[in-house]
Amino acid sequence: MKAGGVWVLEEATGLLRALPARSWVLWLAGVLPFTLALVDFLLEMSRGVFSDEQIVGRSLLLAALFLWKHVAQGLFSHDCLQVLRGAPADFPSPAAIARLVLVQAAWQPWRAPGLLLAAVAVVPFPWLAAFLRNVGLAAIERERGYVREAWTFAREDTRPHSLALLILSLCWLLLFANLLVMWFVVPMLLKSFFGLESELSRLGERLLNLSTFIVTAVLTFAALEPVSGALAAVRAFYAKAKRGGEDLRGALRRLAAAVLVGVVLLGSVSPIAAQDKPIDKSTLDRRIDDVLRDSEFSWRMPKAENQKGDSSWLRDLFAAIGRWIRWLFDFYKRLFPDVSPFGGPGDARWSADPRLLRWAIIGAALLALACVVMIVLSRRKDFQRKQSPQAVAVAPTVDLLDENVSAGQLVEDEWLRMADSHAAAGDFRLAMRALHLAGLRYLGEKGAVTLQPAKTSMEYGRELARRLRDVPPAIDTFAAGLRQYEGVWYGFSLAGPESYQALRLTWEHLRRHA
Repeated sequence: MKAGGVWVLEEATGLLRALPARSWVLWLAGVLPFTLALVDFLLEMSRGVFSDEQIVGRSLLLAALFLWKHVAQGLFSHDCLQVLRGAPADFPSPAAIARLVLVQAAWQPWRAPGLLLAAVAVVPFPWLAAFLRNVGLAAIERERGYVREAWTFAREDTRPHSLALLILSLCWLLLFANLLVMWFVVPMLLKSFFGLESELSRLGERLLNLSTFIVTAVLTFAALEPVSGALAAVRAFYAKAKRGGEDLRGALRRLAAAVLVGVVLLGSVSPIAAQDKPIDKSTLDRRIDDVLRDSEFSWRMPKAENQKGDSSWLRDLFAAIGRWIRWLFDFYKRLFPDVSPFGGPGDARWSADPRLLRWAIIGAALLALACVVMIVLSRRKDFQRKQSPQAVAVAPTVDLLDENVSAGQLVEDEWLRMADSHAAAGDFRLAMRALHLAGLRYLGEKGAVTLQPAKTSMEYGRELARRLRDVPPAIDTFAAGLRQYEGVWYGFSLAGPESYQALRLTWEHLRRHA
């Protein structure tokens, strides 16, 4: 293949538009589970409170999804190759799929360390990247010798492939920068225009952390995966074309399909039968008149003599305006009978009818009095509202024995007052529960956690570990207080004055650290 890297990349992106829906469903089914599992694994293992206990299970799940992702990518590249050949994108045989699974399980675990070493060496990087992409595709195509064939195809046309990888890397950087900016811009726009508050808008500049970079990088890699799969198929197709004429066979298939469609279309066209019966002139005129009466053409037709002028609704509007003007003119003449409405003071004697003038003055005085009364009444209501004592908000009654009680139902002072009242009554178990809810309410007001009724104490601990990762004493103090509270509420520890005072001292330490 003598074409350059830009042409190869353009051929790969054009191939994506020709793929059937089945190929895209297959790609999504392989990439989405692995992407979500990878993001969850990186976040939980880097900041999770109980990451040591979950690392084995999560690692096995991630490895299985990694293998499934590359199997789905091999099938996706096979569909791309079939479309380039002009053949239907049929599903491979079970034996081919079994070979694909075994080959991907043997070679793809070496992808990360191999590409890292190849990137240091610079030169073999395009070879190794193309080999790892083509080895699964070759396993579907051949029963044996697929590793040798994938390595042979990987070493051909290195220069165009290297240029295509460089352009794809620049696209990755551009998409990465755009997604990174989007994390900041979209939450701020939603908050500014719609008033929607979210975790991202509350974080502000703290959003620029390692977790954001990791999530953005993984999403960018997942978005460009189809282009890489199509690029591998294009390289394999033109490498095979040098030996077996794959491109000529594909072109002949497309030409044969076009000829067949043309023959079918030409065969379906029949000549127009000649008119045996002459057209009636009156019928033709009547049909032309019916067509011209449609709204599409009627506005172009000239009006008849008796229809010239304005439409009926416009005439009614002008008639109504004329009646209002005539009524105003008559009222003016009754008020000032000796003065023309179009003249000045020097044109006639300015004398008014005493009765009409008297009633006009009385009406204006009543209108002014009504306005004054309305203003006085509104001012009086505002003054009484300001002088009246503010209603004291009565705290709602909360049943601490209810497992669905949430820390957001009361403010921190109310929880502390409830804790003190239960402690004074000798019920230290309920007092410690109220104290625990007071601490969660304080953390929620400070933005350290997001209060939700469905969250568990373990979820609050993970969220606090993420947000206060720079304050280890606060995380340790929260964990200690959580053990004290859950040992009494869910365990067999006895609640007494000592345990209550110990928990209160722990939450006081948490307030100072948080």
